[in-house]
Amino acid sequence: MSISKPVNKKSVKMLCLGNSCLKWPILLVLVWTIDNVSQAQAVFLSQDLPRRKVVVLDPGHGGHDLGAVGPSGLAEKVVALLVAHKIKEVLSEICEVHLTRNDDYRVDIIDRTAVANHYRADIFLSIHAGGGFRRQGLGVVVFYHSSDTGRIASMPAGQQKGPWGIRAKPLPWNYIQGMHTAKTQVLAKFVHRHLTAKLGSEDTVDGGIREAPCLVLRGADMPAVLVEIGHLSHPADEKELRKSKVISDVAQAISEAIKEYFSRYP
Repeated sequence: MSISKPVNKKSVKMLCLGNSCLKWPILLVLVWTIDNVSQAQAVFLSQDLPRRKVVVLDPGHGGHDLGAVGPSGLAEKVVALLVAHKIKEVLSEICEVHLTRNDDYRVDIIDRTAVANHYRADIFLSIHAGGGFRRQGLGVVVFYHSSDTGRIASMPAGQQKGPWGIRAKPLPWNYIQGMHTAKTQVLAKFVHRHLTAKLGSEDTVDGGIREAPCLVLRGADMPAVLVEIGHLSHPADEKELRKSKVISDVAQAISEAIKEYFSRYP
């Protein structure tokens, strides 16, 4: 006669609890998988979105460095900062805009270029309103960098890049701007055209587009130009640059040039 042992209800309860526990990891894995798939999709979607263009503006001079000073005392550092803030106001909706200085303080030349490289800017534009000894103003002048020590663009192709298209050796910063000469010239052309169209008159002198060893542009690893929007040493230029409308017109013209450049190189 077999006597069956009484069933331990507690053990049954534990068994049932154990069975249910076996289901939870499966559910957790499913939830984790679904959640991570959605996260992965979000990552891929964010990678597909175009990066906002980055513009770094460099208001020349600042602090104890006044720059050029007009006959009635208007300082270049003031004009440059006003124009830079106005350009930022115009472009902020479509670009990420940074200034090398946001107020009246001095920034070393090498640090100005470093700001543009730090933000990986698509454009670096230095703003000035210089002086001279001529009786007549030079008008608008747009400079792009050249170096007396040579350019990377003129180096043999084998020295520019190694196997797999990778540079064999790091480029000295003195040469880096030469990699962007073609696009820099296009940017200079657009800035000059828009400024002369906006500000030009029969009496306005056109300073044109010039090549010069500009220290502030030399180490910029992106297309970069220096713009003289006028010359404060000339009384007529100083008088014009005191007008808020002229400052707005200059900012609008440079902004339109930048927009045209980005439409050419999206």
